[in-house]
Amino acid sequence: MNTRVALIATLVIVGLVAASLFVTGCASGTGGAQIDTSAAPVQVTRTFEQGQTMKYRFKIESQSGVKRVGYEQSIATSHEFKTTCTITTVDAEKVEMGMFFDYAVGGITVGDNMMADKDAASLRGKRLEFTLSPDGKILGWAGLAGEAALEGGAGQFAMLLYDVFPSLPAEPMAVGMTWTEPYDLPDITTSADRDFVGESVYTVTGFKHKYEIACVELHRTTTFEFEGRAEQAGEVWLMTGRGTVDGTILVSTADGRLVWSSSESTMTLEGEGASVAGAAASGTVEMGIKSKLVIDLL
Repeated sequence: MNTRVALIATLVIVGLVAASLFVTGCASGTGGAQIDTSAAPVQVTRTFEQGQTMKYRFKIESQSGVKRVGYEQSIATSHEFKTTCTITTVDAEKVEMGMFFDYAVGGITVGDNMMADKDAASLRGKRLEFTLSPDGKILGWAGLAGEAALEGGAGQFAMLLYDVFPSLPAEPMAVGMTWTEPYDLPDITTSADRDFVGESVYTVTGFKHKYEIACVELHRTTTFEFEGRAEQAGEVWLMTGRGTVDGTILVSTADGRLVWSSSESTMTLEGEGASVAGAAASGTVEMGIKSKLVIDLL
């Protein structure tokens, strides 16, 4: 595959989930019932039951750009995934969950050329295994080692999955309450050492019903830095970057599950070519991504 195509492939994955930082919410309103800002404090505790299932739809749209010597290009991507999450094990130390991809489709537009994203589509019918803490923090994941949609890019897919379980405080939540949560993602890949490190600031903005489910509405702002490898089609880059996410999350007051979220994110990356296991990319590259992600409980 030539350098131009390799960069396009890389940005497909970058755009695919940069959104994510993807998951939490966003500038576009939540719809449904009016927000109640006068409700009394509500205790929200995330609970899991063995055999419990949750179905989610992820819709992602991104605009990406890349610059390097002699090359400049803009790329638009659109992806949709439908998943079924099943809790398989619950004990005092951990929760185990499988995420099955019921549906996966994606498209890429480069100039006037439109094409299907085969790497994203290949996730359909496959399963990713999660290990969670009892309160829902992701401790690790496995089961799709070597999958191009996960291994490629700079690891943004991990960020998307992370946002299915937003932070919840131990105290009852009231409008105006704010807390900070470290943002430190475990690496989903088997061949790269990637670090997303930063923090998320959550604020309770009200209570409402969505899909006839009583919810607490949270605003989240995330800032982070990235360092690690990005690899695609035989080219390896040593990357550094930074990003922000701003959005809105609705969480069920009954069991703490994510009901809806919408987020807008920006991310910038800079890379230098590196020789790793005989694969090399030469020179330097700059990437920028703007994305929007919406997650719905089905």
